[in-house]
Amino acid sequence: MSLAEAAKPALPSSTIRSYAMIGIVLYTFGLVLNEIGNGLAQKWLVPYADTISALGFVIALYTAALAGLGTRLTVLIGLIYGIGIFYVSEPDATYVASGLKISSYNTTHLVGLGLIGFTMILLIALAFYLTRAKSGHRTLPKQDPGSTS
Repeated sequence: MSLAEAAKPALPSSTIRSYAMIGIVLYTFGLVLNEIGNGLAQKWLVPYADTISALGFVIALYTAALAGLGTRLTVLIGLIYGIGIFYVSEPDATYVASGLKISSYNTTHLVGLGLIGFTMILLIALAFYLTRAKSGHRTLPKQDPGSTS
């Protein structure tokens, strides 16, 4: 039995796209819960919101990998996501001590959220792009230059 025969058949594009949508919905739901927890001083809600957001990212990453995302791009996206998590979750004293502070705490937090949001959008866009319907090139039938039809 060759490796090609042992490989599982690929999932249909609609299934992969459904996984991508589940990932973005979970991420968005976690982000909204996080803002509610921080805004209304419901600090017990924040760890659950962060877990839901991270689960959404993992599902989006898994979806992109199923769609055929390469290892180098996966590592790059993971690095960007990790930097975003650093800017979102660490206290202000950590930025100052590391020399990576960007203006005020709120600006630094927003930069982190922007980096995380960028990686989520990029993962979903890549999953959709890699599972697009590939139409064959259509060539016009050759006509005789002297014919009228």
